[in-house]
Amino acid sequence: VDHGSICRERQAQYLPVRYVPDKFSTADASSNVDAVVALQLFSFTQNIMHVYDAKFRICGDLVSRKLMEVVKKEGFKGFKGFFNAKKEGNQIRIHPQILPPQLF
Repeated sequence: VDHGSICRERQAQYLPVRYVPDKFSTADASSNVDAVVALQLFSFTQNIMHVYDAKFRICGDLVSRKLMEVVKKEGFKGFKGFFNAKKEGNQIRIHPQILPPQLF
C-alpha cells in the first residue's frame, strides 16, 4: 500500500459538519486551517456543540450527531473531545477518530 492511497483514504473519512463561526473566531471566512479542535457539548439533549482550536482560528458552534456520540462515549467525562479538523473557506470537516486530551 502506498502513502498516497492511505492519505486519500484518511481524507475521505473526514465528516462535513454544519458550522456557524462566532465573533471570537480569528480566521477570516475564506481562510484554510488544519488544526486540532476541541468539541464540547452544550447539553446532553441537543446536538449542538462548541468547537474551537488553541488559537481560535476555528471557533463557533456545530451540529454532528455522529461526532456527538463519539464525544459522549470516548471523550473526557463524556462532554469534551479533541479531533483533527480542516477548515476550507466556510466549510469544516472533522475526522471522527478522537485524539488524546490536549492542553488548551
